[in-house]
Amino acid sequence: MHRFYFPQQIDKDFLVLKEKSILHQIKNVLRLKKGEKAAFFSDKGYYFGYDFIFELKNIDEGSANFMFRERVENIREPSRKLVLFQSLIKKDKFEWILEKATEVGVSEIVPVISARSEKKSLNIERCEKILKEAAEQSGRVFIPKLYPVTGFDRAIVKAAEPGTKTYFAALTERENMIRGVGDRSINLFVGPEGGWEEREEFAAHHHQNFEIISLGRLTLRSETAAIVASYTLLWG
Repeated sequence: MHRFYFPQQIDKDFLVLKEKSILHQIKNVLRLKKGEKAAFFSDKGYYFGYDFIFELKNIDEGSANFMFRERVENIREPSRKLVLFQSLIKKDKFEWILEKATEVGVSEIVPVISARSEKKSLNIERCEKILKEAAEQSGRVFIPKLYPVTGFDRAIVKAAEPGTKTYFAALTERENMIRGVGDRSINLFVGPEGGWEEREEFAAHHHQNFEIISLGRLTLRSETAAIVASYTLLWG
């Protein structure tokens, strides 16, 4: 069943949909027909944590009319919260990380400018569209939060908040050291192609809640490391 993020109030009986982007998708991409169903979800108040199933009654040039059928609890989210601190890499690869990180259950993403970062900025509007579409497709309860691009030193301070465990993926370790995650909040730092500079690893070593880890003996690309580590920490 197709899902749509709908931030406005979802009526309990009828839904009159006028948003051009969703209408275009329903009419021209998905070609939904009268009687077919679609799910709508929101992260606002009463609606959070549920999919609202509606049946399409009719559609015209400017709107689509749906009738409410049922409210279904969404229990797909992981029990852990993971914030991905991802070094900026090439545009297409970073956008791929946004999509896949959403699919595996990451809650928040912090783009980090590290010493070896290949980019220094992001198209935030495009990134948020990618996150929304990935959340719709994968069955997420909410759209992961994307923070503004931040420098490495500020990212380290942000991750050092009490009550969280931070895993810092590095190339210098030989064994996979991901262990003892539990159900707590997790931070994950993934570096750019070429890895972190020595100064950055040194800074991570000196924070009490940071643990330097490896993802194994093979050398992974940054985008591969981000998704492999995220999935392992959330579901492993």
